Amino acid sequence: MDLVNQEQTRLSFVYGAIERAAAERALSIEKHDSRTKELERERLDALGWKEKNGITEKLVDHGHHNPRKYLIEFTQKPSPYFGVLGIEDADKRVGKKAYLIGKQMLMDGNKVIIVDWRRAEISQLFYDFEEGEEYEATIRGVDREGLIALKSKVGIERGVLHRIETPSEVYQLTEDGWGKNGSLVASTSDTKSREADHRLVDIVSLISAAQFGMITKQSVGCTYLTGSAGTGKTTVALHRLSYLQFDQPELFRPERCLVLMFNRTLRDYVKKTSNELLGRTRVDTFSAWALTALSALGVTVKTSFEDAFASIKKNSLLSPLLTRYVGESRAMDPVVDLLRFYSQPYVVESLCAGTREQEPFEREVRRKLEAKDRLMSFSDVSILLRLCQLRRPPQATVAGAFNFYDHIVVDEAQDFGQIELEAILAASSARRSLTVCADEKQKILSFVEADGFANFKGALNSLGLDKETLSLSYRSAREIMELAAAVSGQPADSSQARPGVVQFHKVRDFAQAADGLRQLVNEFAAADPQALTAVICKKKADIKSIHAALAGAAGLHGEGIVSFEPGTLVVNSHQVKGLEFTNVVLWDPSESDYRQTQLDRNLLYVAITRACKRIDVIHWRPLAKALQAAAAKAP
Repeated sequence: MDLVNQEQTRLSFVYGAIERAAAERALSIEKHDSRTKELERERLDALGWKEKNGITEKLVDHGHHNPRKYLIEFTQKPSPYFGVLGIEDADKRVGKKAYLIGKQMLMDGNKVIIVDWRRAEISQLFYDFEEGEEYEATIRGVDREGLIALKSKVGIERGVLHRIETPSEVYQLTEDGWGKNGSLVASTSDTKSREADHRLVDIVSLISAAQFGMITKQSVGCTYLTGSAGTGKTTVALHRLSYLQFDQPELFRPERCLVLMFNRTLRDYVKKTSNELLGRTRVDTFSAWALTALSALGVTVKTSFEDAFASIKKNSLLSPLLTRYVGESRAMDPVVDLLRFYSQPYVVESLCAGTREQEPFEREVRRKLEAKDRLMSFSDVSILLRLCQLRRPPQATVAGAFNFYDHIVVDEAQDFGQIELEAILAASSARRSLTVCADEKQKILSFVEADGFANFKGALNSLGLDKETLSLSYRSAREIMELAAAVSGQPADSSQARPGVVQFHKVRDFAQAADGLRQLVNEFAAADPQALTAVICKKKADIKSIHAALAGAAGLHGEGIVSFEPGTLVVNSHQVKGLEFTNVVLWDPSESDYRQTQLDRNLLYVAITRACKRIDVIHWRPLAKALQAAAAKAP
């Protein structure tokens, strides 16, 4: 185990450097603070105003050299680095050199010990080349070439080295000590179980050369990231924004960047990783952001989730209708303005043509106008925001609302309406810098027209859209990916996926299904107490009865609560978009629930691809047609 000893010695040296850097920082701060107090006492003791002003100038100048500004605290002590890179450069003045790649730079005196992965001119050697390959690169403006002599990935958690991965071997630390040739694929699910936190994990150590190229691409304008479930679209987008903020801090200021998630559950899911990567950057849902954007525009409204006409207000025709209305009318109170827009005959006819909703819609609009009712649904909020933006001069800037953000990340964009997407685009600065993540196979909202997203992509194309497709899944085991591909018709690269489990359980009725479910959940908890299992049903109304059937099961979370702590939760398939779980149990996915429509196939695909290690299908009714072939082949 010479390699293990070598890496443990390296880690000990790094922790020594961390302690030395911390001590140097503390001493510098202590000296600075002591001098500050000394100058403050001198100013108090000074007699004349000239002397006081002179000392004040010294204090101001002294403040500019505060070591807190340039000696940044090293915060990655639990896991200081993840990559070891050795090179043999053709330039004899460089010669043999070793780099450690981590999430934050570490200096030991004047020597760089750890290179920040966002320092692309160095880290590209780690991501783009394999051990034994010759490299050519430009580093600090100098063309360099040589040989990659060493490339290893290491796993360090809470200060303990537990994994070393070389091109040919894997060493893992278990309860029995170090073992050789462990799992060749590092699992994000295993990382989550070790940390007992099943939110989105940082995959910077797992990034492929292609993904690193996407993250560090020097492109202007919009980037469109697509790919099947589990390929890391959200993670790549977050890392790309982190890289932009690091590489060009004057152009991508954290307080002027924005990340918009599909719902609150997804926002909470990425919160830990986003805090580490993006600092002060706001990560929120569209609805929460839209309300603050309206406030910045001087508009305050009361909101409601109820809206009998929500589907009408997601129509892609709204965009040209709103543009026409603004061109033909004058500005007024924004809420009245919106209701006036709704009342236009050409709007009503376009949105309600051929439906029974036209008369009720017109009646409700008239009522709200007459009553001066300012209660807005969340469907109204996006339209109201876009209306207010269109009323502003094109060159105006409103903080947090219009022509403002240096960069915006939009996740799960395929389920946003066209008006929402246009409001987001209008909130970006004149450079129109966005990263848009979408997979049209995961579109699950029937009331959001697919035409709206297609129209938005067309608008982005005119701004210079770079499309990047991710193919390698970091989430699901091979058998799960194959099942998902059969359901969606969308092939996925499972060449590097680890093995997993897919099992079908045919039962007589609900009671037998409940017994089988309790047995499965208890088995999962016994095998891995830190795992997270999701029982996924189609209908929200079924959650209560399934949860009651699991009463007393180990680690059962509260009814209707989506938690990222270990245990078991019961959710419906609309709640799990973008999330992942160690195990998934599909609850009676029948052909009456998951019909042969594109949306239902998408929904079933989303539910399946939440599973990392295994998926169990418990059913008593006829299975959804998309699952029948797989069930017939199952043992």
